[in-house]
Amino acid sequence: MSPPRIAIAGTGAFAGTLLRALARHREPLDLSVLGSDAGRAGELAELARDHAALSGAPPTCRGHGADPGDPDGLERLLASVRPDVLVVCTSEHSPAESRTAPSAWTDLVSRAGFALTLPLQTGHVLRYARAAERAAPDTLLVNACFPDAVNPLLTALGAPVVCGVGNVATLAAALAARTGVADPRRLHLLAHHAHLHTPEAPGLDARAWLDGSPVDLTGELTAVRRRARSHLNEVGALAAAAPLAALAGAGPGHTGHLPGPAGLPGGYPVTVTHRHVALRLPPGLSRDEAVRWNTEAGRLDGAAAGAGGAVRLTPAALSALRPHWPDVPEEWTPARLTPLREAVLRLRTRLRALPPSPPPPSDPRTTPSLQGAAP
Repeated sequence: MSPPRIAIAGTGAFAGTLLRALARHREPLDLSVLGSDAGRAGELAELARDHAALSGAPPTCRGHGADPGDPDGLERLLASVRPDVLVVCTSEHSPAESRTAPSAWTDLVSRAGFALTLPLQTGHVLRYARAAERAAPDTLLVNACFPDAVNPLLTALGAPVVCGVGNVATLAAALAARTGVADPRRLHLLAHHAHLHTPEAPGLDARAWLDGSPVDLTGELTAVRRRARSHLNEVGALAAAAPLAALAGAGPGHTGHLPGPAGLPGGYPVTVTHRHVALRLPPGLSRDEAVRWNTEAGRLDGAAAGAGGAVRLTPAALSALRPHWPDVPEEWTPARLTPLREAVLRLRTRLRALPPSPPPPSDPRTTPSLQGAAP
């Protein structure tokens, strides 16, 4: 019997760390990495094979060139690879841009909310989903690109997505390590992508339960959020390996957390078994309540998803956007995704050419004096 097949689309930092984590998995896996740069995909595959050999693990790995803009080519590739699970880790906007290439564009994303990038996060994964439907219909789709908000859109567009990775899983893994909670069944966390940052009001923060009882983990969350974003990115990728292996049927089931299960908004406690993800809510919390809470939490990213995948921007997001995009729609449906993507790309091109705003001047009334300080 051939080992379960997992394909990772993307060659960025998250995709590479995830690939290497899966390469060290103790159960047999047939891994593929798909990238627009075939050479880069081949290099990552070779490194993954090194990780497998050094850890004594059995997985194999191959690299393939893949162009999301070539639907026929994607179909041929997926028909050949036929993954049991396809994890899409590639989009048209990277959160790292604010750190590596700050500009007026990244300033606007910061002020309007990450939901501004929603049309750019959806394009590639939707193309992979359509190609898989035609060429490998048994493939399970997992989305790593802003799944808290993208997965409801995919579902509304008829592209079934099983779950996402990262975000709530990143926070839960870091919290468990920090608090010494070794048994994942003890921790339940409701958290949206937006909770990777501290919300302005404490009452809007993530909700946590320990051993079935509500618990305040604000201090621990604050410490986790202070960590370098690249380090949290690595934690999220490492935490994704076990549920993906379980989903593909390589090894035991998994108890943990995932964003966007079955196209729901936000992130939830879950259990993962072969080809299935189920909610694992704490006692007294209904599915409807958890979904409503996560829908409202999406507003922290600048938008909330409504019925049928409709997206409504918050007043704060509209206020930040209108000086640059006067006719930005307050609400849009998945059917308008293509023209909105084109509008956001034009806006990005224009603003990338402008420098970021300088930091506000410090107020001498609130700036501590250094006079008399120890050398």
